[in-house]
Amino acid sequence: MKKTRKNKLGSIADIRSLTDQAYEIIKEAIVSLQLKPGERLKESTLAEELGISTTPIKTALARLEQEGFVEIIPFRGASVAQIDERDMEEIFELRELLEGAAVKKAALNFSSEDLQKEKALLEAMRETYEAGDIESYAESSREFHHLFIRASGNQRMINILKAFDDQLERIRRADIAIPQNIPLFIRDYEKVLEALRKKDPEEAER
Repeated sequence: MKKTRKNKLGSIADIRSLTDQAYEIIKEAIVSLQLKPGERLKESTLAEELGISTTPIKTALARLEQEGFVEIIPFRGASVAQIDERDMEEIFELRELLEGAAVKKAALNFSSEDLQKEKALLEAMRETYEAGDIESYAESSREFHHLFIRASGNQRMINILKAFDDQLERIRRADIAIPQNIPLFIRDYEKVLEALRKKDPEEAER
C-alpha cells in the first residue's frame, strides 16, 4: 500500500495570510498615528501583541519600509518613519492638483444620492468634532474625499490618488491632531459641498 506523504508545506499560505494581516494592522496604526513617528517597532513586542511569531512581523515591516512607513536600520531595528516636511509639501501639492481636477469633474457627475451622502458625512464631521471624537471625524473626512474622487469617473485619477492615499491620510491625521485646524477644514468642506450642489465645477475646484 502506497504511503501518503504528510504535507509539510501547508503552512506557506497561513504564513502569507498572517503577514498580510500584520502588514494591514501595523500600517493602520501608523497611518492613524497610534504608532507615532520615530517610535521603535520591536518585532518581539509586535508579535506578542498580535499573537503570532516574529517571522510575519519581519516580512510586514520590510514591506512597510519599501512603502515609506517604516525605517529599518541594521543592528538597531525598525521604527516608524518620520513625516518629512518636504514629502509633506510634495504630497499636498500633488493632492491639490489631482483632487482639484477630481472634484471639478465630480461636480458635473454628482447625483442626488451622492449629495445626500456627502451631507451626512459633513454632519458627522461636525458632530464628532464637537464630541471630541477625532478618530470618527477622521474616518468621515476620509470618506468625504473618497466619495467625490469616485464620482469623478476618471479611473486613472482614482488609481493614482489611491496609490498614495495612506501617506496622505497620515499627514492629514497630523493636521487634525491640532483641534484648532478642524473648524477651518469643515468650512472648506461646506464650500465644496455647496459647489457640488450647484454643479459648479469652477467653484468646486477652488
